Amino acid sequence: MNVETKVGIFVIIGFFMVAVTAAVFGNLELNSKEGNTVYFRLNDATGIRSGTPIMYKGLKVGEVKDVMMKDNQILTRVNIYREFEIPDNVRFNVKQSGFVGQKFVELEVDPNIKSQAPLQNNYEYDGRQSTANLDAVIAKLNDVAAEMTVLLKTFNEVVTTDKSKDALQDSIANLKDITDSVKNIVSSNEQNIQDVIANAKHMTDMIDALIAKNEKNLNTSINNITEISQTLKEFTVSVDKLLANNHDNIDGSLKNLKEITDKVNSTMDEIEKITNDINEGNGTLGMLINDNQTKNDIKKVVSGVSSFFGDNVEDNEDRMSLYATIGADYLFDAKSVNTGRGYAQASFYTDPKNFYLIGVSNIPVINPNNPEYDIYGNKIKNSELAFSLQYSHIFYNIFGLRFGIFDNTLGLAADIYPLKNKDLAISLEAYDFNAYSNSLDVYTRALIRWHFYKGIFIQAGVEDVIGYTNRMYMVGAGIRFKPSDLGRLANNMEKENKVQKAEYRKNQSEIESEPVYKEYKNTKSNQAKENNSVKENKVEETVKKENKTQQSKENTNTNKDIKNQDKKKVNESDDFFDSLVY
Repeated sequence: MNVETKVGIFVIIGFFMVAVTAAVFGNLELNSKEGNTVYFRLNDATGIRSGTPIMYKGLKVGEVKDVMMKDNQILTRVNIYREFEIPDNVRFNVKQSGFVGQKFVELEVDPNIKSQAPLQNNYEYDGRQSTANLDAVIAKLNDVAAEMTVLLKTFNEVVTTDKSKDALQDSIANLKDITDSVKNIVSSNEQNIQDVIANAKHMTDMIDALIAKNEKNLNTSINNITEISQTLKEFTVSVDKLLANNHDNIDGSLKNLKEITDKVNSTMDEIEKITNDINEGNGTLGMLINDNQTKNDIKKVVSGVSSFFGDNVEDNEDRMSLYATIGADYLFDAKSVNTGRGYAQASFYTDPKNFYLIGVSNIPVINPNNPEYDIYGNKIKNSELAFSLQYSHIFYNIFGLRFGIFDNTLGLAADIYPLKNKDLAISLEAYDFNAYSNSLDVYTRALIRWHFYKGIFIQAGVEDVIGYTNRMYMVGAGIRFKPSDLGRLANNMEKENKVQKAEYRKNQSEIESEPVYKEYKNTKSNQAKENNSVKENKVEETVKKENKTQQSKENTNTNKDIKNQDKKKVNESDDFFDSLVY
């Protein structure tokens, strides 16, 4: 081997060693893996350079190839190895192994961003760079250390003075005294403290035992509360749907209610005017009401009517009774159709087993906002009035039959009275036998009525029980009273007024008989006498003063006449002035 060959081999070996040295010390990999080129936009490139490794969940998944500027932002070109699939919702964070170790880039998944796909080749991503890095932390620590140095220096200057030392020693002595006091209190009340702890432990054991004993009941209660909450939620949803489906009906009802309210207000104004005229005695009615003789006559008439009809039908079978009934019903069905019905009736009992009923009501319409059909299926233009005239006979004080006119049509009804006082009644009515064109051809209604308190009743029922064509459900309420109740009310009012007047007179006489009140009256009478005597003395003194003034005037005039005999003309104003002076 000649010299030239040896030199060539040596040069080749030298170039190879230089390349290996550059790869090792320049953080270059000769066997760099192939991958996808991804770009990250960053605000700060501190610690990032070509060759910086890319880590993901503890594994090296790539490396930084280049760092450049684009649109006033740092654009980092990264090589991601193909065997790794990195999501596109990662953050680009620069970290360091210890305080002096090698820096690397950690890709962390951002939990606030949902991943759409893996990182794509040749695509720019927002690096969402974290502002917290080791350099910033070290800088913050340096600032904190500097502030701590200043604080310690200031504290040292404050504490090293004699005054501060004395104050600090006093504080330590006071703290020692407080500690000794607390120690004495604890030692003297050691038994009490132990008792309190024992009681607390006993109470805790009782609570645990109670919970263990009633665990099943507690679980049941919690389940019931959960079911109730779910039921309330479903009820709320149903109410919302009902309101949404009946929005137009509610608006129409509110509009009608406003019109009714306006009419009621105007009617009340007219009633107030009429009442004022009656109270002032204007008009025939006012004269009748304000005349005592007329009041007595009315009382006699009411008393006569009450004695004629009687207070109780069953007390005397020879007496007749008259009842007045006023009520209102609300009708609705499963199709969210609703309407109302009002009625007034008079029941005339010839005896406890027979009575006649006269009534008037309105035939409800199915849709109040578009009244084309009533509940019987008849086409109408407006809500019509219906009249009733019926006769009823009661058998064995339990079962009754009624027949006659029901809402302008012929019909019949059966009534059942389960209670002896007839406070509860169950009725089935059939009428309007031309209601439909089907085979049934009859309108039926079933209801139950309960008088639960002094003439006040509630009722519920079903309309069109058999036909089902216009079936609706009904709830209602009303009052039922006798004319004798009005007379009794008037007598009670008069008796109450008399009782109140008598009580007032009695209280007044009792007050006047009290010694304190008598002493007060005597004192007030003496004061009045003293005031009168003072006034009389003042009047006498005033009269005496006026007499003295008059005498002085006369003396003055006499003296002036003597002195001024030669003067014939005297000015009246001067005389008056002189008299005032003297």
